[in-house]
Amino acid sequence: MFLWPDLVELVRHPFSALGVIDARRRLADGLLALGLSVTLPAAIAELAALGPFRPPANLGSLSSLTAQGADIYARWVYMHRFLIPVYGIAVSTILWIAAAGVIHLIARALGGRGSFTGLVKLLGYAALIGLVALPVALADALLKLQGNARAELPVGQLVGLVGVAIFLWQNALLVIATRQHYGISTERAVAAVIGPIGAVVILTLALIILAITLAIIAQQPA
Repeated sequence: MFLWPDLVELVRHPFSALGVIDARRRLADGLLALGLSVTLPAAIAELAALGPFRPPANLGSLSSLTAQGADIYARWVYMHRFLIPVYGIAVSTILWIAAAGVIHLIARALGGRGSFTGLVKLLGYAALIGLVALPVALADALLKLQGNARAELPVGQLVGLVGVAIFLWQNALLVIATRQHYGISTERAVAAVIGPIGAVVILTLALIILAITLAIIAQQPA
């Protein structure tokens, strides 16, 4: 099992680790890494779902429509709290593979010579970096179970900050992996990676806003 030593090397020496992974690891290893990267956080989310419901804080400081939307969204999330992580596994896997496909097409169009399966393998290991955030996510889940709202707020904020840092780190690893795997310049690797990832982020935010809007409309009296 190379996954855990490879994860440590990706943290310590990402350039050389990606080279070793590209040359020596199999596609199955990358798919296993991708699978762990989406299932383990989902398992922790299921643990957090056992906690009690708590309405969003400081609703009184928001406008009526914004407060209504935040309350409806929080109740909807709590109602579907056990299903959302399951859906998240499927959606995350699809988005990662779709991103790999778009990156591959752009990299090949820019003169690269790598393979799609090789990129998927590297992408799986880039996704595996997300497991670094598991200890913080587990602490947040345990606080939710205890109903410790005072400690949960700062830990929840830390979870968000760590999530952003991991996202940026994964994108940097994808740029390095694309450059090495396809033999293209750093500028072309950035163009191949940032475009698809940015499109996925915008699409995700648009879907979240649409879902909240539809939930508010559905709650309006006829």
